[in-house]
Amino acid sequence: MPSAAIDIRTARLQLRAPRASDAERLHQLFANWEVIRWLDSPPWPYRLEHAHEFIAARQQPSRNCVTAAIVLDGGLIGMMDAALKGRSAMQREAGYHIGYWIGEPFWRRGYMSEAARGFLAHLFSTIPDGAMYSGAFSDNLASLRVQEKLGFERCGEAMSFSNPHQKEMPHSHTVLTRVRFAAAAG
Repeated sequence: MPSAAIDIRTARLQLRAPRASDAERLHQLFANWEVIRWLDSPPWPYRLEHAHEFIAARQQPSRNCVTAAIVLDGGLIGMMDAALKGRSAMQREAGYHIGYWIGEPFWRRGYMSEAARGFLAHLFSTIPDGAMYSGAFSDNLASLRVQEKLGFERCGEAMSFSNPHQKEMPHSHTVLTRVRFAAAAG
């Protein structure tokens, strides 16, 4: 698994390890119902102490998770991670699961697709796994479109608990193989 010293450059973005100094900007962008409602695990309402806890938990290198701050012109605009997960009701397959979000002011500009493409290229170059997994709540069409552009294919549906909503919601599972990622990038 890649180290915490991640530094990926794309045409417009940098993906780097989160820093303690990112906490206020993280809170500013993430404590927004229009962003957080699409995710399964964050608390709602999202407080500044949650941002500090999130970053502190990712300061230690881990073989099971890598988190990248998505940075535009020196400022945080979102986050991505790849977490090694076992098989469960939500995770149909064991392996690395990709999660991401981007602040609402940066939607519909192609930043998420660009960041994810760079992140996935880095992951596929540093781990032996032949596939990555992701997904989204089934009504999160924007996120599912990002995954489709990257080569992810839908591989199932299930109910998944949403902490912000405090209920089970339909979730679409996706998978991306090395071969499909290379074909989508080419």
